Amino acid sequence: MIDIRLEDARVLTNGNKLVVSTAYFKRVWQYTDHGFMTVAITNPENKKEWITQDHPFKTDWSLPGLIDSTVGCKLNGLTAEIGNDDEYTSEHIEVVAEMAYDTGVLLRYIIWVYPNAPGIRTQIQVKAIQGLNLDRAIDKEPRSDFLPVDWNGINREIAGYYNQTQERNTANLKIIKEETYTATVLSTEDYDWASVLTVKDDKGGLVLIKESHKCVNQPGIDTGSFIVDSDGVSITGWGLKATDLKNEWRSAWANWCILYSGDDLNRDTNIKIFDRLRYPVDKNLDVYILANTWGSNNRMAAASETNVLKEIESQAELGLDVQQIDDGWQNPDGIPAMSTISWRPDASKYPEGWINVKAAAKEHNIKLGLWFSLGSLNPVFARKYGQNWAADLEDLKTAFDNGGFSYYKFDMVNLHNYDELEALMKLTREFVNYTDRMVRVNWDVTENEPRIGYFFGREYGNIFLANRTVKSNTTGYIPYLMLRDAWQVSKYLNLNKFQISIQNIDMTDKQKGNAHLYNHKYAVAIALMGSPLFFQETQYISQQARSDIKQLLSIYKKNRERMYEGIVYPIGDEPNDRSWTGFQNHHQSDTGYLTVFRELNNKENMKKLALNFCANKKIKFKNLMTGAMWTETCDSKGQVALNIENSADFLFLSYSLVK
Repeated sequence: MIDIRLEDARVLTNGNKLVVSTAYFKRVWQYTDHGFMTVAITNPENKKEWITQDHPFKTDWSLPGLIDSTVGCKLNGLTAEIGNDDEYTSEHIEVVAEMAYDTGVLLRYIIWVYPNAPGIRTQIQVKAIQGLNLDRAIDKEPRSDFLPVDWNGINREIAGYYNQTQERNTANLKIIKEETYTATVLSTEDYDWASVLTVKDDKGGLVLIKESHKCVNQPGIDTGSFIVDSDGVSITGWGLKATDLKNEWRSAWANWCILYSGDDLNRDTNIKIFDRLRYPVDKNLDVYILANTWGSNNRMAAASETNVLKEIESQAELGLDVQQIDDGWQNPDGIPAMSTISWRPDASKYPEGWINVKAAAKEHNIKLGLWFSLGSLNPVFARKYGQNWAADLEDLKTAFDNGGFSYYKFDMVNLHNYDELEALMKLTREFVNYTDRMVRVNWDVTENEPRIGYFFGREYGNIFLANRTVKSNTTGYIPYLMLRDAWQVSKYLNLNKFQISIQNIDMTDKQKGNAHLYNHKYAVAIALMGSPLFFQETQYISQQARSDIKQLLSIYKKNRERMYEGIVYPIGDEPNDRSWTGFQNHHQSDTGYLTVFRELNNKENMKKLALNFCANKKIKFKNLMTGAMWTETCDSKGQVALNIENSADFLFLSYSLVK
């Protein structure tokens, strides 16, 4: 018998039942000699039971032909112990059930239950053993989870995010896709584009999230679907197929199962609480303001030592934390010559290697970051540009040893199959381990190739959300579109895990955008609820703008550690260049922060905005820019009137609820 606790998290076995619970979540499986099948999911807060009909299978998962309800298995072992994935996630109880199937497959079913969590994470690992006969395999997507939900009175809401942000920079190309279905389930519904499925009624709901690199416009590597039919809901897609089985453990995509009571605000909160547990913030590594050399006109030339030394001095004076050197440090000629790259600093740009840059960074208390291409994982790139077109583990280690870089941007990733995905994640963990976990890796979603996506890989660092440059092509910086991207990301995700670009508005194309009609502080304020990224050469910021930016950043840095403890929500209307909009950063202690934006073409100098958790509450506000303080009472909808005299301006406020 197993009975192990970690605070309110508990794992208990009772006969052939496995019970995993917290104060906010309970799920029960029954062992059936074919695997484990879910027989109950209960919300302890509102007593709602989500499993109200019989399970049509004898196990939640399947690998057609090799693992299904017709194939027997032996339970080799069931363990539960406290762990933290080698410090890459929050402390939790890890349950591992290992089963040997008659068809020559070993399967591990792994459950992570975090204390005080509203849900759990589950994952399958598989391994081929003697006797495996792939001729039995059926070419059909494997199932990673199944819940026998009765759809009577139950609605479905589906959501996902687009990658290829480099091309999604117009009013009609949003970063999010959402759909709602309220009709009775009469036939099979297949949502192959979504990462989030909410199953809900008027009491609350159950949220299923695929921890994968799936994007709406990029299915990636066997990420599967949410399939709704009269039997319940299936989550398909392992990331690997029967032909990928080896005599070693290989991990499938994980799933999150989260419960909430009440309305969508509670759903979004519980998703973000779980996301924060899965991908925790380390204040020593994750709280920073970064500048990257690529976003200005100079691009590759901006990565030279001469320019980087100027940037380090400029960034220190502005109050930034990290100078990241993008593409160009390793090669003067760009991609066509990359077959000759040795992934060492180009001697014509860095005659003494990293010595001078490293010394300057230390003198000015600036950390360093570096760009790498990892395209060698992709054989197409390797054939086109040469095998050493991209960095390997030794190249990364050498950069860390010689340059002391703390933040690494991994670019050009293009994952075609499970082997490439596995190699990338193995390389990343080995490298981060080599540095004693003192570095962060920044991924990006700017292209349409299968990369990391939004719900995967963030234990290693942040997501670089969008190239927003001074150029007038599809990546040109347009304030309301950058704000809209961040606003939509913050609906389901913790925004401070995403780098939000800041551009020098004086250098943008005045014929093709209106950034110059805003002000520098506004551009910076857009990013403050995320991870601020000066995607530019900061030395070109004017003296007046520098003064304004320094003032704002000084105030932000006094508050940012506290801000990283809060959960960020979008408030107001969706940004469209005419809205009152913004973000609310709320802390469990009933305190928080607001950044509120009156966009350029808005005519109202006063607006009622609905704040979360504030209905009928008295709130004490402080304008962090001016020091002014006042108290207001929100109405029954949480609305409070705020004033911004001029359009293209903003408020940066702290607040506390008056007891």
